[in-house]
Amino acid sequence: MHNWEGESQLNDKLHKSRKDSQDKLWAYFQGEAPEVFEEAKPRFDFIIREIARKSGTVVPRVLNIGVGNGYLEETTQRLGWDIHSLDPDEKTIKRLIEKGIRAHRGYIERMSFNDASFNFVTASEVLEHLTDEQRHRGIGEVARVLERGGWFIGTVPYSENLFANQVVCPKCGEVFHRWGHQKSFDIKTIRDELSIFLDVVETKRTAFVSFREGSVKAKIRSFARLVLAKCGASIVTANIYFAARKLG
Repeated sequence: MHNWEGESQLNDKLHKSRKDSQDKLWAYFQGEAPEVFEEAKPRFDFIIREIARKSGTVVPRVLNIGVGNGYLEETTQRLGWDIHSLDPDEKTIKRLIEKGIRAHRGYIERMSFNDASFNFVTASEVLEHLTDEQRHRGIGEVARVLERGGWFIGTVPYSENLFANQVVCPKCGEVFHRWGHQKSFDIKTIRDELSIFLDVVETKRTAFVSFREGSVKAKIRSFARLVLAKCGASIVTANIYFAARKLG
């Protein structure tokens, strides 16, 4: 039987230990500057389409790790999916609950869900924020809460130059990554980490763009960005899309 009270206490301890680092950063962006996530809509739309394709006629039971502005949750709620969210920020969780979404405060490395609770888990631009230990434990937890045959779907930045995004706090002098990234991935590294717990089905280098809106010129730029990202050109920001399945 799952120890819900014990998990809650552990998550409280994790929250306190991490409050001075990643949590402050994301509490600000999710609460005070959610507009920074607007450009992520094509990425989330792609993930939603992938889940719909893989689930077929079955209503997906989805856990999304890392809320952002809540776009994925609100979109899938309208589709009638069984959507849950996990995020460490209390205000973000409260905001989703007020919208009727089942949101839970916690961390990927210690999740308060029973084994085999979901047939999809998503984590888009999340894994790069974790330490090696947190990421290892987190992927193991994803495998635990997935049912047999379930999918872990997500994205990470491709071959990011972490040094290029370092900034210095003018008050304390601390050097940090502007988005809190701690790991740079290529195709091999993401496959290696996922394959410890899951069967890696697909990894690909890409960019997430939208062709639905904008002028013809904007659509041409989007197409060019997509092609360059797939080729690994360093002049554009690219992502890695991954889909790993729990078969064992």
